[in-house]
Amino acid sequence: MELRKLKSFLVVAKELHFGKAAEKLNITQPALTHQIQQLESELGFDLFDKVKRVNNRKVELTEAGVYLMKEISRVIELLDRTIKNAKINSEKRKQLKLGIPKICLVNEVMEVLKNLQLKFPDTTFKIVEYSSVVSVQEALFKGNIDVGITTFPLVFKDLDYKIFKNEFLNVIMPKKHPLAKYQKIKIEQLRNDKWVELTKDLCPPSLDDVEVYCRNAGFSRNTNIVQEVSNIELLIGLVHAGIGIAVFPSHYPILSEEIVSKELLFSDNNRLKITKILVFKDTLDKEYQQTIKNTW
Repeated sequence: MELRKLKSFLVVAKELHFGKAAEKLNITQPALTHQIQQLESELGFDLFDKVKRVNNRKVELTEAGVYLMKEISRVIELLDRTIKNAKINSEKRKQLKLGIPKICLVNEVMEVLKNLQLKFPDTTFKIVEYSSVVSVQEALFKGNIDVGITTFPLVFKDLDYKIFKNEFLNVIMPKKHPLAKYQKIKIEQLRNDKWVELTKDLCPPSLDDVEVYCRNAGFSRNTNIVQEVSNIELLIGLVHAGIGIAVFPSHYPILSEEIVSKELLFSDNNRLKITKILVFKDTLDKEYQQTIKNTW
């Protein structure tokens, strides 16, 4: 028994006029009449009083027709509501919110989006910006986003991740700086330099390790910070002006011929690694989780 025929029956039952019902259904009256006849044949009983229709040209429901109309109306209403809710849930599943820190490189965001959209062509990704990598983790922890770009360490529990890139902390300085001729610079060589830095809320937690290494080398970098700024462009501008040097990610473009980026070495000639990760909660759809883990 086709749902289409039951819906046609409901329209006729409400209109009590085959011509008007056919017009509403956008089919011909003979086609509608044929549908009703087929439905009655499948049910094994009449839905409309044939005698009154033939003798009085009046469309009237039989007792069985009245009962069926009431029950089918409830079923159709429930079915339509179920389909509507399923569609809403499907659309929710097909849109994921991707949280990114404001200092995130555009090409990194595009790389992540390209990979995700390649794996999930039916999913749209809405980008939501946050002030820092920690803010991204917090938003994910609170359920405000579905996936996030951040860095180690993870400061919130119950977050899973996939590493997608590793880079290191460098130091940037003007070309005229006495140490600019060296490719690698030890942190203790910078004990007398002035520093500029991004405001604390923008910096990754790993930057705290720089001060620890400086103190182990016998000085405090924090006390030599002369300026904190809220964006990368201003930071680079201050370095270019000779206000101070700055810790800077090795992969981040400087776009200034007057500034150089040098490898920064800490104790035992180690470099500080920045591990960039795509982070999510275990409540994320398992299909997304597995694909993310297998993509990079």
